[in-house]
Amino acid sequence: MEILNFFSILPIPPSGSPNDLAQDGIVFFTTWLSRIGGIIAFIGAIKLALAIKDDHTREQTGAILMMVSGFMIITAVNDLSIFDIPATYSDAAAELEFQSIMDFIGKWARRVGAFGMFMGAVMLAFSMKDNDAAQKVIAIKSLASGGIVVAVSGILNTFV
Repeated sequence: MEILNFFSILPIPPSGSPNDLAQDGIVFFTTWLSRIGGIIAFIGAIKLALAIKDDHTREQTGAILMMVSGFMIITAVNDLSIFDIPATYSDAAAELEFQSIMDFIGKWARRVGAFGMFMGAVMLAFSMKDNDAAQKVIAIKSLASGGIVVAVSGILNTFV
């Protein structure tokens, strides 16, 4: 009678230096996180197209947020250098890292705000076509809120 060897079913551990193993793991996870971000952005784009067709403002906003979050995942994962922490951390290095992260946030805030303005303008055009006063008010609010986001993202460095 042969005794079952439980260790024979375990995979062979990878070889290489710990740095190489960590780098391989980072490449694996960034590749898959980027792909997941692309899928999220794609689903958001489909939801946006369907929401525009049906003219549902709330669903349009949710779809835009989903699409932008997918793009932000892709961008953040593909540019991991903004999260590099040097071995010796100086004040200048900390300031540079913080500034690069704030630039990333500011760039995406501007994009979201500009898209909000675009959607507000499209909604305003449709509400003028239908002569719907309530929808005009909502469209103007969307247009204004997108403009505020763009303006605040432009002066983000004032607050930090």
